[in-house]
Amino acid sequence: MEWILLVIVLVSLVIIGWVIYRKVPQLRVIDVDSILKEHERKVKEALILSKFQRIGGMKLQKVAKVSAEVGKAVSRQGRRAVQRLYRLEQYYQKLKRSEDEGVHRYSDETIRARLEEAYALIKQEEYIPAEKIFIDIISHNPKSVNGYEGLGNMYLTNGQFDQARETLQFALRLSPDDASVNVSLAELEIKQGNQKAALPYLRRAVTKRPKNPRYLDYYIETSLEVGSLKDAREGIQALKDVNPENKKIEEFETRFQEKKEAYIQKTTASQDTEASQEE
Repeated sequence: MEWILLVIVLVSLVIIGWVIYRKVPQLRVIDVDSILKEHERKVKEALILSKFQRIGGMKLQKVAKVSAEVGKAVSRQGRRAVQRLYRLEQYYQKLKRSEDEGVHRYSDETIRARLEEAYALIKQEEYIPAEKIFIDIISHNPKSVNGYEGLGNMYLTNGQFDQARETLQFALRLSPDDASVNVSLAELEIKQGNQKAALPYLRRAVTKRPKNPRYLDYYIETSLEVGSLKDAREGIQALKDVNPENKKIEEFETRFQEKKEAYIQKTTASQDTEASQEE
């Protein structure tokens, strides 16, 4: 009896696979020149299409019913096959929905208006409706760096660090030189206590936008905390050039001098120890 059910399941798998093969040609041919598009598809599925998993037609319901009934009788291997069948059908439905959602792209003006709406919701701590707006933007404009960054910053604000990292890193892949995205990733690292990992992001940000006081402040602060005197010195000088009346300059210079003296003392002590050992 079990082997008959298993055969039925495997045959069903073949049928579903054939349907997907016929109806979703992008699964058959992967263009090596379209790696970025493939990344977009994967991240878009993770960030957007998962929101549609609850939306299923009669076909999905039937598959779920078969899975529930057969799962009680067949072996572990059979149950895996049923689950695989269900996932394939889900995947096909999600791809169809993705294509439908991405047909009409939003204009820049529409994106700006939608982003402002989302940011207003975030200020009110209305994260769920804000998330829906960001996802809507991304679904219509898969290369919207502002959409991904806004979503990532929202996750960062409400403490969803894994989601923030995934989203912001994808935004960075779309626009590696974007100063704002680099700073957002630096803020994520700082919030997780990884100041050293934050420094390269801040370095890129101030290279791109050397006159931004906020970025320079982050850059100097992080450089001093991790003990990178070269970065701290360059940041302080840049801040002096941009805003010589900034009240934090004196504080930064004092801390820099303290770090420098501590480094010199440590280096001198180390050299004395090595010299005594050689004698």
